[in-house]
Amino acid sequence: MSAITLVYGGSFDPPHAVHTRIASQAADAVGARRIVVIPAGVNPQRRDAPPAAPEHRLAMSRLAFAAEPRATIDDREIRRAGPSYTVDTLESLAREQPSERFRLLLGGDQALNFTTWRNPDRIESLAEPVVVPRPPLDADALRAALRERMGEHARRWMDRVLPIAPVDASSTQARAQLARGERPSPVVVAPAVVDYALRHGLYRPAAR
Repeated sequence: MSAITLVYGGSFDPPHAVHTRIASQAADAVGARRIVVIPAGVNPQRRDAPPAAPEHRLAMSRLAFAAEPRATIDDREIRRAGPSYTVDTLESLAREQPSERFRLLLGGDQALNFTTWRNPDRIESLAEPVVVPRPPLDADALRAALRERMGEHARRWMDRVLPIAPVDASSTQARAQLARGERPSPVVVAPAVVDYALRHGLYRPAAR
């Protein structure tokens, strides 16, 4: 049977403890041998540039996931020009590793919005999603919302939701603290990531 690789994309601006926790828990749940963490270049759902430059988000991601031996940080979306469409990323991974079986890690909010992504059917054929609840929805509430949202396709989404408790950790709140020169709790953002962000003056207001 093919080995499983969990694919986890996001802005990671900055990466926080919930990012690393849910990646590890999801990998355990699906029996993934590897976790490929892919910081986005340009999110096609937003199109506004993340506050931190790509090279800093890559560096912080490497620090955040350093304790997870299954994780590697992949820069393909940052290197690729234009919007970071997940289907393009998965196509390139499948070409490079044709014997691998991919699973795509989604937050509950992303799952509920999945039908608006480019070529969602192709994404599902390349990497079956695995979904982690995000506040305010727990696993049961998320399944109910997916059942309503997905219509005839709802059944296959039910088993994709992991029965884990949602934990709230906000990159927005962490950026606000770092902008003031404060240190977010080590429970929220790894100290090595905080040190890096403060050392490079990330998220600080531009001087006028």
